[in-house]
Amino acid sequence: MSITLKQLRSGWLYEVASASAPTTFAAIDPASVPVYSTTSQVVLRVTADSAQYGATAYTVQGSGGGNTSDLSTVTLSVPGGNGTTRTDYFNLAPGTGTYGTISSTETIDQGHLTSRLSHEQQVELESLVGSVCNYNGSIIRVVESSRTDSKELEEGGMLEGFDVTLTSSRQQWSDLNMRPIVGATLTRGGKKFRVESVVTSDGAFELGLLKKHG
Repeated sequence: MSITLKQLRSGWLYEVASASAPTTFAAIDPASVPVYSTTSQVVLRVTADSAQYGATAYTVQGSGGGNTSDLSTVTLSVPGGNGTTRTDYFNLAPGTGTYGTISSTETIDQGHLTSRLSHEQQVELESLVGSVCNYNGSIIRVVESSRTDSKELEEGGMLEGFDVTLTSSRQQWSDLNMRPIVGATLTRGGKKFRVESVVTSDGAFELGLLKKHG
C-alpha cells in the first residue's frame, strides 16, 4: 500500500519531512505526483501565495491491491486559522480497510493566526455597525470606513458627488463563490455606486465606491 498526493496547486510551496526528522523539510515540485510507501510517516507542509477560504491544497489517496481511494482532502481556510499555511502528519495503516486508513495531526503556526483574528474582527464589526448592500443580486454585509463629499461645477450646474469606502469580510464572498470587481455596480440604501477600486487583505475586501447625483 502507498500514499499518493494529488491536486497540488501551481504557485504554492509544498514541503515534505519524515516523522523521524519532522523539522527538516524538502520542497516538492507541484507538477509531480509524490508517492510514499506504507513505511513512510509523512509530514507535509503547504504554503499558499495568499490567504485562502476553503481552497483545496491537495488530496491524499491510498492505494493497495490494485485499488485506489481518496482518503483525505486538505484545505486552507482563514476562519480555521490556517488560511495561508498548514502542516499535517500522515501515516497509512495497511491492516485497516481495503485501502488502509489515514492518521492526521494538524499543526498551525502561531504566526498565521493573525489572518483569523483579522477575519473575526471584520465579522464582529459587520454584526455591530454594519449595513447591507446588493451586489449582482446577492446581499452583502459591509462596514462604512470613510466618506468624502464633493461638489463640481459642470455644464448644467453644480454636480454633487461623494466617495465611500466599505470593508466586507471575504468569507461571505467566498460562500457565494464570487469576488468584487472594479467597474461593477453596487446598490446601497437605494443608491447605485460604481466600484472604483478593490483592495484585498487577509480578512476583508476594501471597496472604493463613487456616487454622483445632481
